Amino acid sequence: MKELAGKTAVITGAASGIGRALAVQLNQAGVHLALGDIDQNNLSETQGLLRRDSKISLHEVDVADRESMGRFASEVMSAHGSVDILVNNAGITLTPTIFDDISEADFEKVINVNMWGVYLGIREFMPHLRSRPEAKIVNMSSLAGLVGLYGYTPYAMSKFAIRGLTESLQSELSGTNVSLLIVHPGGVKTNIIRNAPDLASDQQRQEAHMEFSRFAMISPEAAAGKIISAITKNKRQLVFGIDARIVTFIRGLFPGRFPSIVNAIFSQANFK
Repeated sequence: MKELAGKTAVITGAASGIGRALAVQLNQAGVHLALGDIDQNNLSETQGLLRRDSKISLHEVDVADRESMGRFASEVMSAHGSVDILVNNAGITLTPTIFDDISEADFEKVINVNMWGVYLGIREFMPHLRSRPEAKIVNMSSLAGLVGLYGYTPYAMSKFAIRGLTESLQSELSGTNVSLLIVHPGGVKTNIIRNAPDLASDQQRQEAHMEFSRFAMISPEAAAGKIISAITKNKRQLVFGIDARIVTFIRGLFPGRFPSIVNAIFSQANFK
């Protein structure tokens, strides 16, 4: 998809982080935007950063809820008439916690938003994408969709699922007008841990956020630029971030010892 101007893009999780940065940069490229998020206050702040020379619509949506996603798709089509790009960006994680200490309810929250949210986005918008001469689906995975990360079992499970879904659809849709891009960023400086939905104390949440931020080397704006470049170059996969490269290199070099290496690095961290 070399030409973006005049296209219509749907972005979930557009109230902050990578979603907001994508909205700003796609807006600058002349793309019409349908922005969805459960957080309407911050979504309005995103809108305030955008130029008004392209069509912009805001939508309150819970990506984990089938009915909400159905309404979202209907609202987008009523507002824009067509969709060329779908960015399944919305995602959450818990504060770092070992598997035995994660409640089933918290585990399900992550799976429902991260995995089922992507599935429902594709399911609801696919008929509209198929009607376009050229369409793109962008699914946000993670470094945690390439390697299992200590303390992030539900997040890694959801991101591996997104990878499997994307790669299967890439095969099924090969040669059609719809193509897919799977994105595996390393640590990006967002508030994903600060906004974790679990019952960690404010102190635990802040400490985990600060620890994550120390190692997150990528700004949302830089991440968005790489994703948009990958869209225009019609890439199928995008992996970026020095941490992503280092971790995947270590696993390739020591596949048998990798779990114990990760355990040695992370098991002494301050997990709740």
